[in-house]
Amino acid sequence: MSAAVAENTSRQLPDLAVTAAERCAAAIESGDKAEALRLLAAVGDEWRPLHDLYVEMSGLFATFIRDRLGEQAVEDVWRFIGERLWKPLLMQIRETGDTALLVQVYAGFLRAHGHRFDVTEDDEKTTFVLHYCASGGMLMRDGKNEDSRRHPIDIAVIEQRADWTFERPLSAYCVHTPLWMDILPREWGWDVFESRFGRQFDADGRPVDEPCVTMIYKKPRMRQEARP
Repeated sequence: MSAAVAENTSRQLPDLAVTAAERCAAAIESGDKAEALRLLAAVGDEWRPLHDLYVEMSGLFATFIRDRLGEQAVEDVWRFIGERLWKPLLMQIRETGDTALLVQVYAGFLRAHGHRFDVTEDDEKTTFVLHYCASGGMLMRDGKNEDSRRHPIDIAVIEQRADWTFERPLSAYCVHTPLWMDILPREWGWDVFESRFGRQFDADGRPVDEPCVTMIYKKPRMRQEARP
């Protein structure tokens, strides 16, 4: 064995474990404004690849389910997840007595995803206009749904026209939106959402002025018994 091989030892790489947020904080402490501003933008960029991967994973899980069990099973699995994850949070918010907290929570979700949106309020409701959805919109922009041939990822497009597909062909990923924002809360007895689909991008991934819209009403519009 050569001396060079014998002396080869591992070494620590501590810089790889330092987050952009930690680097930004260090720049602020040292008074380096330009570096802090640069790293502030990097905080979101550091999360973006993982976010997009999870969106793609969710869409491909739904694609596998569609291919093995049929389109109806895609609704079923998003209902299952909604019951386990979304309903407990939504019902906890409901206990506050109005939708003011729901508006704040929903806005926080949109910011965390990296959506670009505007918000308006009137006496009846708060309206979120999503000019760019960084989840389902990202899939359309990059051609990652199976109705496009611009990307090797082919996430299922549900052809069934129903309330849970906005009555149109819809990405299996986006199916959770009409379910979680409209249908399930209404079935759970808290009818405060209304959502509308906007394609945002044309077939070639160019932006079009067709935003998604979500409205959160200040008072429930109706109450129904939960689905058995």
